[in-house]
Amino acid sequence: MGRNKLDKQIVIAMKCLAFSFSCLFLLSGLALIIVGGIIKNNYGDYFKYADNKFMTTPVFIIVIGVIVFITGFLGCFGAVKENSYAMSSFFIMIVIVFILEIIVGILAFVYTSKVENFADDALKRAVEDVSDEDDPLAKELLDWMQNKFRCCGVLGPSDFNNVTYSNFTCGFNKGLKSCHRKDDCKKTLYSVGCKLKFSDFIKQNLIVVGSISFGLSLIKFFGIVCVCGLMKVISLRNEYV
Repeated sequence: MGRNKLDKQIVIAMKCLAFSFSCLFLLSGLALIIVGGIIKNNYGDYFKYADNKFMTTPVFIIVIGVIVFITGFLGCFGAVKENSYAMSSFFIMIVIVFILEIIVGILAFVYTSKVENFADDALKRAVEDVSDEDDPLAKELLDWMQNKFRCCGVLGPSDFNNVTYSNFTCGFNKGLKSCHRKDDCKKTLYSVGCKLKFSDFIKQNLIVVGSISFGLSLIKFFGIVCVCGLMKVISLRNEYV
């Protein structure tokens, strides 16, 4: 009698752990979908100046979010109903997500060494397109970056000396309006180029992404152990039914 009571308590504890973990998984999937949507809506157009590898980043985040959300739902259903098929599917998907997070973490740290070339290419394309009135994205990107980092062009204000329309710049070797404090051509000129500052900004974010990916993968590892335990308990109980 005591042994049966203990076994029942173990099953309840495993179910609670698996359900809690599945809910966390479900919520994190929803968060990824929202974050991916925000990035696509607010910054999606700017990715045209990124390397081809980065252009689908927002969509990739949304897809991963959907997979994680579905996986969390399967886990919740399987834990509550003690459904071995749902738990098996949950286990397979969580292992896949675990592997993906490890890969994302590794890639994030690997790409930190390639950021400078990427930033250089992206900024040069933006500078070339800044006077295209039919496509204001280049100017918007440069204005945002130059205001944020207090810099100008790729290497300095002279990068804009060949801009077709003079009304886009403050004059020879004076860059765009956003190269000046408060977007005023008469105020202080930011003489430093944006390449290094933009590169450092991307590197810092890649390191954050890599660290978060490894942190989440560690949580997934404990989740996998928990799910394995619950699946074993369900399997043993079914054998005696």
